[in-house]
Amino acid sequence: MSVTDFIEKKQPLWNELESLLQNNQKASADDLNRLGYLYRRITSDLAVARRDYPQDRCVTYLNELASSAHSKVYQSSPFKRGSVWHFLRDGFPKVIRENIVFVAIAFLLFGLAFAGAYWSAVKIPEFTEDLIPEEIVSHIKELGATDWNNTEAEYRNLLASKVMTNNIRVAFLAFAWGMLFMVGSVYILIYNGIFIGTIGGLCHVHGVSLALWSFASPHGYIELTMIFIAGGAGMRLGYALISPTVLTRKRTLINAAKIAIQMLGGCVILLVLAGLIEGFISPSNLPNAFKIAFGAVTGVLLFTYLFVLKPKSNPIS
Repeated sequence: MSVTDFIEKKQPLWNELESLLQNNQKASADDLNRLGYLYRRITSDLAVARRDYPQDRCVTYLNELASSAHSKVYQSSPFKRGSVWHFLRDGFPKVIRENIVFVAIAFLLFGLAFAGAYWSAVKIPEFTEDLIPEEIVSHIKELGATDWNNTEAEYRNLLASKVMTNNIRVAFLAFAWGMLFMVGSVYILIYNGIFIGTIGGLCHVHGVSLALWSFASPHGYIELTMIFIAGGAGMRLGYALISPTVLTRKRTLINAAKIAIQMLGGCVILLVLAGLIEGFISPSNLPNAFKIAFGAVTGVLLFTYLFVLKPKSNPIS
């Protein structure tokens, strides 16, 4: 069967499912039963399309339609009362894995900008000093070879607010600006890669790298990963505008937004955890080795949670 024949044969059921999903009125028992039936049919069609027509756009369309139907059938929105725990346990890792390409691109954009800025700061510090606020440059120079926690509290908080706590705001910007056809998210990721890379490079030049990274390590793995995810969510939105499926651009954007908001929702919750760590562990007088090791452990736990543990699957009603 050709892909055209496949689509023509299955299209009526797909259209019916779309109509049910677009119905904003309270669904009747018959509608819910029909929705469950159509959801099982669409997942079967998706499996066939992935096997027989993996390069065709109908695969993307069916994947988005199945995702929307799943949310409707199981009412799995992370913002519904009583579902936060289930969302964090199963939904958030699942949606990240399904959109890993966008998250990986966000990581690469940030990483390349960070590496370039770090190298430039090490090689030509006089030039890169102009890329960050003067008060941060002055603070780095005044640190000398002392430990970060030996500085006054006001200076300790300065770099923290500029580098790490700032990432909460950055996460929202990286998400929201994705609506500018991905350009906004790309800009935010590159800009912050340059910003943090420049600070890291200048700290290396002035011999205070340990002071910086021992402070950043405890909460940095979580915060930066959430920025990559938020940036990936923003690019997910922008990509829906650039390359809609066989659905209308509006419907494709709505489907993408449902997925992207779930990604951002998980980020917000984990950024709260990172904020607690930043408030109590990062600026503490604990040994630098302990804080660096603590950060490494949070990184291992985070990546195990996101990419190794298997989410529990919901039974079919």
